[in-house]
Amino acid sequence: MPARRGKLEFPWADTPSPGEAREVAPGILWARLPLPFRLNHVNVWLLRENDGWTVVDTGCATTEIVAAWQALLSGPMGGRPVRRVVATHGHVDHIGLSGWMVSRFDAEYVGTFAEWIWARVSHMHDVPGSNAAHHSYLVRNGFDDAAAADLVKSRRRFIDLSSPVPGSITEIRDGDSIRMAGRDWRVIVTRGHAFEHASFHNPESGLLIAGDHLLPTISPVIAVYEMTPKSDPLEDFLASFPQFDDVADDTLVLPSHGSPYHGIRTRIEELREHHRRRLDATAEYLRQPRSAVELAKAMFPHIEGPDNIGFALGETLAHINHLVRKDIVADVSDIAGAAIFRTLAT
Repeated sequence: MPARRGKLEFPWADTPSPGEAREVAPGILWARLPLPFRLNHVNVWLLRENDGWTVVDTGCATTEIVAAWQALLSGPMGGRPVRRVVATHGHVDHIGLSGWMVSRFDAEYVGTFAEWIWARVSHMHDVPGSNAAHHSYLVRNGFDDAAAADLVKSRRRFIDLSSPVPGSITEIRDGDSIRMAGRDWRVIVTRGHAFEHASFHNPESGLLIAGDHLLPTISPVIAVYEMTPKSDPLEDFLASFPQFDDVADDTLVLPSHGSPYHGIRTRIEELREHHRRRLDATAEYLRQPRSAVELAKAMFPHIEGPDNIGFALGETLAHINHLVRKDIVADVSDIAGAAIFRTLAT
């Protein structure tokens, strides 16, 4: 029986167990894989082809996820081979097992170029200068040297959750068409959560494979990272919503976390409002000068663990940088110390 949350409708009240799959449309299966994070699952989509399967996202490289895939391959997928692995974006919970899958089946790897580069760089152990850049970014934003060193070390866990990223890619770009499960899907490439996140829209079937871009109950992480410390990913995210204007409101949205839902127009407005409130709260907190870490701890008081603290800092900086670009907040620190931000008088 369908469930509702406000104006959003969820056709299925329960979710598939690991190793099981549910058909959400003819030839399209929904599977859910366990993740070793606070966000404890990722959805993957299995699209039946004449000669095998196209898989959208793979999860990360853990024994539990490999076991779930083995059960899927021998069960709902009927022992037929994976012919293509399509990546929505390059974060480890989405592509961590892609190398294993591509190697096992000699499958084609499809995705956006920037996300392939991101995955190859961020999931390597020995990128020259990466640890130093990360440490400097953390100290500049308010961590002491010891805490920054611990956070840099903790990131290795993400690296270890990825099999080797495939060495070549079939690139897709915004506006391209890709044929999957007997349907032509328009590729929608957006920025904000990732540099080149790919969603896939098939209006004839009323389906949108949305990846992390339009999640039903949480906002995707919109964060600043050490590689681009002055970027404004929140502006990119908010500016992406018109790209979905031609997606009908009764479209079944297939997200990477949470359950499939109807009500994309409502969800986009909810996401806009969420970030508007977060921007207002950021400006209010910064009436007293603070570092980004101080603000992150105030905005996310219950966050614990290095992974979540890192995400909280990145999210906080995304909102700070957006306000800095709009001349609402300024960096009032000296060059040598931690960055200190303050809301400008109005």
